[in-house]
Amino acid sequence: MVPHSMSVRLSILRLLCLLALAARAAGAERMEYDITWVGISVGTMTVQSATNETGQLVRTVRLWNRPWIALVYPVDNTVECRIESTADGPRHTVTKKMGEKEFVQDDTLTLWPAAGKAVWTNAVSNTVHAFEVPPGARAFVSFFFDLRDAPAAGNWSADRDYQLVMDDALHALEIRVGEPRRLRTLWGRMNAIPVEAVSKSPVLFKRNKPRAVWVAAHRPVVLFADVETRFGTVRGTLARWELDGHPVEWKEER
Repeated sequence: MVPHSMSVRLSILRLLCLLALAARAAGAERMEYDITWVGISVGTMTVQSATNETGQLVRTVRLWNRPWIALVYPVDNTVECRIESTADGPRHTVTKKMGEKEFVQDDTLTLWPAAGKAVWTNAVSNTVHAFEVPPGARAFVSFFFDLRDAPAAGNWSADRDYQLVMDDALHALEIRVGEPRRLRTLWGRMNAIPVEAVSKSPVLFKRNKPRAVWVAAHRPVVLFADVETRFGTVRGTLARWELDGHPVEWKEER
């Protein structure tokens, strides 16, 4: 079972940015998710958002496994996105540091969405790739933050296409929005909106397919996110949500 759970948790990397929906631009915010596979808790994921002392918006997603699994296969992965103003428009700097036993990844994607340009640097292979992107293309983390904010703007009415920049490539993606449903959560039953990411790229989500992200209908937060793998479905469940260091108060919706 342990080798299977290790492979499944590798697929949780796809959940990193799906769960990055769960933060807002203002104030300090922290979400904690329990990662489960076939009902077994195999890891923890945190999503944080805050403005640093230089005025940059910093969003960080970190994933690590349970101690009993880490004894055999340690995992500690972090994805960070910093957004700052430049003469070419907002600059998104996304750094990934992945440490999974014998696998190491250390790279940086710098994206200027308004200027339509990107640079990807791989510190492990010592390579740099500069390329053009369509104006408005989004990096993974920022892209899903936009989705999270859509309910407040009333923009759930139509499916939409996006250009997604990940590592050194551009991928076409369609977002499909379903009808709200009532789901059972740790805080009682709540109305939630399903959002499905459908890849139009031959390589994006090839092995691990996001099934659905459930966004609270009346609160700007992701409640659940599922990823379909060859070993079954891996789920991230919101366990804690804090704003400015204080737990968010929930009330069951009628």
